Amino acid sequence: SLVVQNGTHTTHLEKLKENTRHLLSKEAEPVARLKLVDVLQRLGVGYHFEEEIKDALGSMPIERANTLFKDDIHSMSLLFRLLREHGFPVSPDIFSSLKEENGNFKASLLRDTQALLSLHEASYLAFEGETLLDEARIFTTKYLSDLKLQMDPHLKGKVSLSLDLPLHWRTPRLEARWHIDQYERDGNMDHMLLQFAKVDFNTVQSIHQSEIRKLTRWWKDVGLGDKLSFARDRLIEYFFFATGIVFEPHLGYCREELTKAFALVAIIDDFYDIYGTPEELNLFTNAVQRWDSNAMEGFPEYMKILYSALYNTTNEVADHIHREEGWDALPYLRKAWEDLFNAFLTEAKWHYNGYKPALEEYLNNARMSVSGCVLLVHASLLSTQRLTKEALQCLKTYPSLFLSSSEIFRLCNDLATSSAELERGDTPTSIQCYMQDNGVSEAVARNGIQDLIINSWKKLNKEAVDCHPLPRYIANAAINLGRISHCTYHKGDGLGAPDQEKKNMIKSLFFDPVALKGGQDSLGLLDDRFVISNV
Repeated sequence: SLVVQNGTHTTHLEKLKENTRHLLSKEAEPVARLKLVDVLQRLGVGYHFEEEIKDALGSMPIERANTLFKDDIHSMSLLFRLLREHGFPVSPDIFSSLKEENGNFKASLLRDTQALLSLHEASYLAFEGETLLDEARIFTTKYLSDLKLQMDPHLKGKVSLSLDLPLHWRTPRLEARWHIDQYERDGNMDHMLLQFAKVDFNTVQSIHQSEIRKLTRWWKDVGLGDKLSFARDRLIEYFFFATGIVFEPHLGYCREELTKAFALVAIIDDFYDIYGTPEELNLFTNAVQRWDSNAMEGFPEYMKILYSALYNTTNEVADHIHREEGWDALPYLRKAWEDLFNAFLTEAKWHYNGYKPALEEYLNNARMSVSGCVLLVHASLLSTQRLTKEALQCLKTYPSLFLSSSEIFRLCNDLATSSAELERGDTPTSIQCYMQDNGVSEAVARNGIQDLIINSWKKLNKEAVDCHPLPRYIANAAINLGRISHCTYHKGDGLGAPDQEKKNMIKSLFFDPVALKGGQDSLGLLDDRFVISNV
C-alpha cells in the first residue's frame, strides 16, 4: 500500500500543516505576512492554504503601499508580484517612487541586490502597455548581470537562476525542489516550515510514483510501443509535462489522463509529420470527425491501432465524467481533437506543397497544432470542480488565455529546434517565418521570438486576472502550461531528446526523495520494484 496512507506519516503531516496554518493566521504584520506567503509558495506547500493566502493578500493595505513600504523595495515588489499572481487588482504605479524626475531609476537601487532581484521577478507579471515594468525588467537584467561577480554565493545562485529563467516562468514543483535546498541554507529559516515542505514533497512524490506505475501498465496494455515502430516511449517525459500543468495530489486522475492525451498527441503528430501519406492523413482526419468505432474499416493496421487508442481513451474520459458528474463531456473532447488534427493537416499540406507561411499565418495555426488547447480542455474538464454553463461555452471556442499559453508553448518548442533541423526544413517553424518576413539572420530571428514570448506572457498575465467565467484554477493551468513549456524546451528539446540535465530534473521530482534527516529516505518512498529504464 502507498506510504502516504500510513497513519503515522499522515498524522505528522497534518500536524505540521496545522502549525503552518496557525503561523499564517496569527501573522498580522503586512511585510512578514507577505514574506511568509512567498516562502510557502516557493516551498511548494501553498496549495494547502489557498483560502488563507487569498485572505492574507486581500487584506493588504494597497492604498498605503508607498507609505507602508517606503524604501523597502523588496517588500513592495513582493506585494505587487503576489497580488498579480493571485488575480488582485494592483497598478505598477506603486513603483513610480523608484524613478528620478528625469525618468531614470534611482542609483540607490543598485546598493540593494535583493531589492533588484525582487523588482526583476515582479516585472515579469506585466500586462501589455505597462512600460514602467518593461523598463524595470531591462534595468534589473543589466545591473544584476553586472553585479553578479561581487555577490555572495547564496545570492549569486538565486540571481543566476532568475536571469536564466525568472520565477514566474518556472514550474512550481521544480521550484519547490530547488527552494527546499536553498531554504535549508538560509540563516533565517523556520525549522518547522522546512520539515513540513520536505515531508509534503516526499508524500506528493510517492503519489506521483503510484500514478507512473498505473500509466506504465496503460502504455503496455494499449501496446502502442510494441505495435507501432515510430511510437516513442517517452511516458516519463509526458508525465513530467502533465505534472507541470497540475501537480496537486488530489488531481491524480486528471494528471494520468493528461499524460495519456499528450502521449497520443506526440505519436499522432509523428504520423502527420513523417509517416502518413497525404491520402492517409485526410482519411484519418475524416475518421476523427465521424467518431465511430468502425470509421477505420479497410485502413492499414497501424492507422487502426492509432485511431482505436484515441477513440477508446477519449470515450473512457467522457464515461468517467458522466459517472462522476452526470453530464456528457464527449462533444468538448471531440472538438478539441478534431481542431488539433485539422491544424496538423494544414501543416502537412504546407510541407507537401513547399508552402512557406508568413509568421502570423503560421502562429494562427500553431496555437492549435501545438496541442495546448487539447491539454487545457482535458485539465478543465477533469478538475474536481463543476463548471458553469458559461464556462463550458467558453471552452468550446477556446478562451484567449488558452491561445496565449499555447503560443508560448509553440514558441518555446520552436526555439529548441536546432540550426541543423532548421536547415533540413521538414516543417516551417516561427524562426524561419520570422527570418523570411523580416529578411534577417537566424540569430536575429531567435531574439525576435524571445520578444514575442515576453509579449505573449503579458497577454496571458492579463487574461489570467480577467479569466471570468472560467474559474481561477483553469487560469493557473494555462499559466502552468506556459511554465512547463519553458522548463521542457529551455536549452534543448526536453521531450524528444532530453539531455542529462533534463533527466536529472525528472529524477529529482519523481525518484529521489528529499532527505529529512541524515540523508536517508525517511519516508521509505523508493522500493526495488520501481525502476524506470529511460530515466
